[in-house]
Amino acid sequence: MDHVAHRRGNRPPGAGTRRSLFSGILSGADDGVAPCCRAGLPPGTHQPRRPEFQAPRTPHPHGCHALAVVPACAPHGTAYCRGPARLARLDGGRAVNPSTSSGQAQLPLQGIRVADFGQVIAAPVTAQMLGWLGAEVILVETESRFTTRVWPPFADGEFGINQSGGFNLVNGNKLSCSLDLRLPDARELAKGIIRVSDVLVENYATGVMENLGLGYDEVKKLRPDIIYMSLGAFGRSGPFKNLTGFHSVINLFSGLAAVTGYPGTHPRIMGGLIPDAFAGCYGVLAVLEALYHRSRTGEGQFVEVSMTEALTGMIPEAVTEYSLTGKEQPKTGNRDERKAPHGVFRCLGEEKWVAVSVETDAQFRALAQATANPGWADDARFVTLAARLENQDALETLVQQWTAGQKVAEVVAILQAAGVPAAPVSDSAEVLADPHLTERGFVAHVEHPVAGRRPVLSLPWAADGHRVDDLRPAPTFGQHNQWVLRELLQVSDEEYERLVATGAIG
Repeated sequence: MDHVAHRRGNRPPGAGTRRSLFSGILSGADDGVAPCCRAGLPPGTHQPRRPEFQAPRTPHPHGCHALAVVPACAPHGTAYCRGPARLARLDGGRAVNPSTSSGQAQLPLQGIRVADFGQVIAAPVTAQMLGWLGAEVILVETESRFTTRVWPPFADGEFGINQSGGFNLVNGNKLSCSLDLRLPDARELAKGIIRVSDVLVENYATGVMENLGLGYDEVKKLRPDIIYMSLGAFGRSGPFKNLTGFHSVINLFSGLAAVTGYPGTHPRIMGGLIPDAFAGCYGVLAVLEALYHRSRTGEGQFVEVSMTEALTGMIPEAVTEYSLTGKEQPKTGNRDERKAPHGVFRCLGEEKWVAVSVETDAQFRALAQATANPGWADDARFVTLAARLENQDALETLVQQWTAGQKVAEVVAILQAAGVPAAPVSDSAEVLADPHLTERGFVAHVEHPVAGRRPVLSLPWAADGHRVDDLRPAPTFGQHNQWVLRELLQVSDEEYERLVATGAIG
């Protein structure tokens, strides 16, 4: 934790409008520090009392609402004005977004367009959530750089670039435009998409977008009020800015692996892609803050998100403990310093587990009675919390012997009825079939044109009892080329065919 607490980047605070989302510290007792989000807007910016989008108090430089902006330079000399669910040309023509469902309730980001240059998981999560909130998201992808499209698992076990579970999981509610960004013509088309977009998200390695001519300094010439969200393993400044990394690397550098595992064992990397998804959610917060700022000032911003900094925020107690005491937080496995027994125990069946947590003496006596082992309550090793903490190995062995002969549901029912905190350890199949999550609308289903009908997870909140229900499947590769390029950018039929022939359009 020492390297986390003392490592500093060379990010100058308040340098223009370039900001790191997660680089602040809380100063307080004896210079203790804890990770936190930087809440300050650029100098001179009014600090909002409520995080809501509203018309700017000062005139927008383009003369219209900042959340439905006329592009500074529309392609082919055509001016555009977007409203909810459509792109209307001022000359009277109209291009209708093929992904929009009619009769859909107004969503907070309707009228916002996002150019998505995200790769793998983190930035795609950001863009998908913006799409769930009503933004029109155009995914710019290329056949020469397939990532999750060629990663298993695949629908029905059959390989296919439109059947990857990893890709389809984080790319719903998007339009796909396939461009080979190695070619100059394709990069010009990408610039056309950026010109008519409010937000750009990307998570390439540091320098890649600049080498493509799509870095922030170039992009803001195309669209001065663009919100450019750049997500990197270590951020876009500081001594580690050129390093790349995925979830395992982020686990290590964030300090999370050091506090994960069992006492006396090596550090452990958490399963799944938690750092990627977690940082992607912070990317959404960064974009929303920047949109709010633009609605008040008309200014675009470069906002960077560091995956490492975001994940360090998951262990504030470890950072705080070291900063105040100079001691590292020990690994405790599933145990808790104020409860015993506290852990997961195997039940009947393959990989079936139950979690049990006992805090008070009364709960422990109830556990002893519920398991038909009343003698536990009188055992000197277990009569007090201090004694139970001292003899956890023996206590956990006894609990495990009892749960091993029971089904998970039986254990949960018996212990909960006795007032002992207990819960099943659900696997993915059980989560997707959970009647509670289904009834609340968190688990839903979408029909993918190739992968078929599949369960998906929605936003984990509801407003006035209603969830975002406009959930659409991930696009097939290049599915919306015609609409994005011919309708939106007004590329002529002849030019379109030429670009296909040269490979600029995938």
